[in-house]
Amino acid sequence: MSNHILLQRKCWYARLVIPAELRDHYNGKRELKQTLQTSDKKVAELKAMKLVGDWKLQFSALRGSPTGTQALAASILPHPEGKINPDTGMSDKDYALEATADSLPDSQKHAYYAIATRREIPTLLYLDKFLKQWMVEPKTKDMAKTAIKRVADTFTTLEMISTPLIYEMIDEDGNSKATKEKNYGFVRQYFKYLKRMQIIAPDKPNPFEGLDFKSSNKQVKIANKRISFKSNEVKQLIKAAEEKDDERLTQIINLAAYTGARIEELCSLKTSDVISVDRVKCLKITDAKTEAGNREVPIHPSISKLVDKLAKESKDGYLLSGLTFNKYNDRSNAIGKRFGNLKKKLGFGRTHVFHCFRNTVATQLENAGVPEGVAADIVGHEKKTMTYGLYSGGTNTKTKYEAVKKIKY
Repeated sequence: MSNHILLQRKCWYARLVIPAELRDHYNGKRELKQTLQTSDKKVAELKAMKLVGDWKLQFSALRGSPTGTQALAASILPHPEGKINPDTGMSDKDYALEATADSLPDSQKHAYYAIATRREIPTLLYLDKFLKQWMVEPKTKDMAKTAIKRVADTFTTLEMISTPLIYEMIDEDGNSKATKEKNYGFVRQYFKYLKRMQIIAPDKPNPFEGLDFKSSNKQVKIANKRISFKSNEVKQLIKAAEEKDDERLTQIINLAAYTGARIEELCSLKTSDVISVDRVKCLKITDAKTEAGNREVPIHPSISKLVDKLAKESKDGYLLSGLTFNKYNDRSNAIGKRFGNLKKKLGFGRTHVFHCFRNTVATQLENAGVPEGVAADIVGHEKKTMTYGLYSGGTNTKTKYEAVKKIKY
C-alpha cells in the first residue's frame, strides 16, 4: 500500500493513477488524490486501503462491469441527515452518489441507485459468507464462485431475478446440458443459503429450483464434441513437443497415446505403480474418477523403455517426476496448460483436448477388432451390460496386453 500514499507537508495523501481510457470521466485528470488527514504512516496505510479499494471499484464500474457496480454501490452509504451543501441542496455523500451514477453506463445506473440507497440487495453481498460455511473442496468453491458471479452479471440485485429472465440466460448459454445443470446447481445452493439465513423470505420459492435444461441444439453439440486425434496428428503433437524441447510434455503425450489414461491419472502414477501382473508389465491406476477407472493397463512395447527410464530417474517417487502441485493438490494443471498451448499453435480447436487421447485409443482398439468389453477394461470405462458389468471379474492381463499391442501410430 506504500506506493499508494504520498507525504506532503507532514500530511499523508492517498493517490491512484487513473487508467488512460477512463480519464475523460475525471475531466482529463491523470491521478486521483485525497488527504488522509494524518501524519502517521501506519494510520495512513489503513485509511488508504479502503479509499484506493473504492477507487478501483469505481474504475471497474465505469468499464461497465455489473460486479464492479454492485460492489461500489454497496460500499457507499448515503448520508441520512448530514449537512446540506447550499450550492447543491444535497448532503456531500448524496451528491457523490449522484455524481458517480451519472458517470456510469446507462445499463448500470438502476442497480447502482438501488443498492447504494439500500432499496435492493446486491446478489453477491453474501457470497463470501456462503462459501466460507460451505463444506466442499476448494476447487468446487472456485467453480461455484465463477458460476454465481456470472449470474450476478445479469441479476445485479436479488430483486431483479425472475424466472423468464433466468430462462433467457439459460437459452443463451452455449454449454452442454450437464454443464448447465452443474453451474446452476451451484447457484441453487447459494439461494438455499440465502433462504436459510432469511435474506430471502423462507416462504419465497428458490428461483433456481426445478429448472428445465434443454439440451444444446444440434449445431452446438457437433461443434463441442470431442474428436479423437488421428495417427498422423498424434505424431505431429509428439514432434512439436520434441522441437519445443519439452521432455515431460513429450513423455506424457506418448503415455496417453498408448494407454488412453486421463492426464490426472498419469500425473498421479508413482514409480511403485509400475507392476508385473501374470508376467506382463503394467501401470496400476488407482486415482481414477470412477471405480471402473481403477485398473491395470499393460505397457505397450513402444513405451516400455520410456516407463523404465522414468521410474529409474524419478527423484520424488512419481513416474512423471518434478511436476508441481496447484492449490487443489493437482499435479496435472501446469502440464495440461502446456499441452493446451501446444495443440492451439498447431491449429487444433476446442474439440481437441488432452482427454481426446482416450477417444484415440478407443478408436484404435475398435478398428483393430478388439471386443468392447476388453477395450473398456483398458481405458477404464464402465460396462453397460448386466453380464459383463455386474458379474464379470474383468479381462485377464494377457488378453489386454495382446489388445494394447494393436495400437499403432
